[in-house]
Amino acid sequence: MSGRQSTRTTIICDLDGVVYRGSEALPGAADALKRLVRSGFRVVFVTNNSSRTEAQVADKIEALVRHRPDPDDIVTSARAAVALVPDGRTRCLVVGGDGIREALESADLDVVEDNSEVDCVVVGLYRQFNYEMLDRASQAIRDGALFVATNVDPTFPAAEGRIMPGAGSIVAAIQRASGVSPVVAGKPHKPITDLIRSRGVNRAWVIGDRPDTDIAMARNEPDWTSVLVLTGVTGGEADTGGADFVVDDLGAAVDLVIAHGDEQ
Repeated sequence: MSGRQSTRTTIICDLDGVVYRGSEALPGAADALKRLVRSGFRVVFVTNNSSRTEAQVADKIEALVRHRPDPDDIVTSARAAVALVPDGRTRCLVVGGDGIREALESADLDVVEDNSEVDCVVVGLYRQFNYEMLDRASQAIRDGALFVATNVDPTFPAAEGRIMPGAGSIVAAIQRASGVSPVVAGKPHKPITDLIRSRGVNRAWVIGDRPDTDIAMARNEPDWTSVLVLTGVTGGEADTGGADFVVDDLGAAVDLVIAHGDEQ
């Protein structure tokens, strides 16, 4: 747990569809983050994308928008998923990338490659997902392994305006094949909220592009204010999920935050 406590309202900022799409920074994102930091706000990046480690996430942010976050200021659904693995269940079959593997291994959990004595199956975004993985994961779950999903986002925003299948699409396939529903770690669920709070976050503005994750998470917390941006998966005519504010992009969200200061 971090001992760092925010002296003012924290900005909880999503990444995919807010700061960047794929390998492209969104227009104005670098300047917007620079203005937040210059104004004295702490920015905590919270992502449901479990494919990267925190260091890899930091590298991508730095490469695309020239801002290097503090390690405590990156929160991933992969890290949140660790809290869902019960004591004594140490052998985990992973359908996912480096982010999940590092999070489990750093908690002294074993990542296994076969179905022998599997305690948990942890699933996230994985572009190499195939039929063999579906078979192995669903069989392990039917045999009694706990089914943990880092998140259930059906899609995520990619470069050039594309919307691609997300971890939720993979989770749905395994759920259908196994007949078992997962426990879920990422936004808007409690494990990731608890992890954010453990990083010293109290009052916060939540900036994101998904009503069902970012906005829903903020609505569950009485001292968090939500800002929906329209640069990701949500268009101007879509249901905004009861967001406190709806703006065009991160730059407009930052204008709003700076104008309101610490008033919520």
